[in-house]
Amino acid sequence: MKLYPECVPCMLKRSLLFCEGEDDKKKIDMLRRLCQLCSERISDDITTTALAYERNKIIEELTDNIDPLRGLKDTSFDAALKLYPKLKKYLEEEKDAKKRFGRALKIALAGNIIEFGAHDHKVDLGKLEEQIFEVLKEDLGIDDTEKIYEKVKNSKEILYVTDNAAEIIFDKILIHELMNYAKVYVSPLSRPVQDDACEEEIKKAGIDRLCEIILRGNFLGIWFEKCTPQFLKKFDEADFIIAKGMGCYETLTDYPERLTGRIGLLMKAKCLPVARNINVPLGSTVIKIL
Repeated sequence: MKLYPECVPCMLKRSLLFCEGEDDKKKIDMLRRLCQLCSERISDDITTTALAYERNKIIEELTDNIDPLRGLKDTSFDAALKLYPKLKKYLEEEKDAKKRFGRALKIALAGNIIEFGAHDHKVDLGKLEEQIFEVLKEDLGIDDTEKIYEKVKNSKEILYVTDNAAEIIFDKILIHELMNYAKVYVSPLSRPVQDDACEEEIKKAGIDRLCEIILRGNFLGIWFEKCTPQFLKKFDEADFIIAKGMGCYETLTDYPERLTGRIGLLMKAKCLPVARNINVPLGSTVIKIL
């Protein structure tokens, strides 16, 4: 996705979250480097993903820490895990297969609220159950649920691309449902990046005991030039792909030639640039075929 003016201050603000445990001198050094990066790299050609990738490299170099949000990820993962039995029961109350599938999609989508540092969004882990069920009850900004259901019913292999670490607890419910229709492959990041899920969280959630895991790289979303060969192969082979979150949307829109109706996007539009780009109000929930 192209860089919007609001993206730059958001990236700088989020960088302070990544350096919360550092002293003021290191934070100032980091901001100086990041402002230099923005001065040199901001153009009509750079994408949000590329700028975030370069920002994260600078922060890792200065802090010598590739997983600065580990504490937040663990806390949010535990909070999500406590909700799993209640959400599983909520799904199982629906006996109609088509409606149950739609409910599972929305449960996975609701987990996308668990993200930290977005300028226009805040999640309260103390009120997580309340916030999740608010999402489950609200109308979708874009609703391609029926189209996705038809695609899934006619699929033999589905590739599931994860987003945030705690979110995968909600993904697990949808993955179980997808397994009624097709073989499912799950693709987290190869290593920690921001608050996204990597192999460690997948194993912690027990998803590796359900599906084959295909690591995709060390960046946000789906950045094809940097994806692992294994991911690229499965992306091309799979009959359908579930892509979670704004990072996937921001990267996939850079490849219009790959948006052939084979991808189901699940996300909450948590920032104004993404909401504007996909043409929904800020805070809207989206289930969309790409």
